[in-house]
Amino acid sequence: MKKIILLISFFLFWCSSSTQLSTEDSLVVYKWDSFSIDIPSSWEVMDQSWITNLSKPRDWNFELIVSSNTQDWNFANNLIILSKDLDEVLTSYEFMWKNDPKDYTSYTYFLEDKAEDFQFNDWEKTKLYVFSAKYNKDNDVLKFIQTWRICNEKKSFFLTIGVSLNIKDTTKYEDILKTFKCD
Repeated sequence: MKKIILLISFFLFWCSSSTQLSTEDSLVVYKWDSFSIDIPSSWEVMDQSWITNLSKPRDWNFELIVSSNTQDWNFANNLIILSKDLDEVLTSYEFMWKNDPKDYTSYTYFLEDKAEDFQFNDWEKTKLYVFSAKYNKDNDVLKFIQTWRICNEKKSFFLTIGVSLNIKDTTKYEDILKTFKCD
């Protein structure tokens, strides 16, 4: 799963561009069929035809890909949301423990910045991971902010924000993930 997210993020590197969120960046609500999330107004929602050109991760579906339209260190900061239906009823926290992302052996470089309890704005609890990783020798090291959310007890969402490595404080990006809400 991590391998797929990294590949998608590296692909966005060539297709778009990005900078760190500034204090002037406003957030706008993006509503989809089963969720909503606040995204930076300067970021572009990739249309469905663009998404269909990407390899579908096994057992997961693309819900949303959003990318900045400026570059920072030759990388486009981006948000990717994947989903899959569950066979059992789980909370976000239970799902996270069952799918603990601790298999980092497929990376040529990996450094965990933090793994901590995380709470969405509507009080749903889960875990948040922030790490730097490199998928292969040809790609740059990037920083990733990841979490999970279960909606209506049966649908899992995997949320990843990829940013350039020079971004040290990921709080603004974590705040974006906190706005994810089940509809």
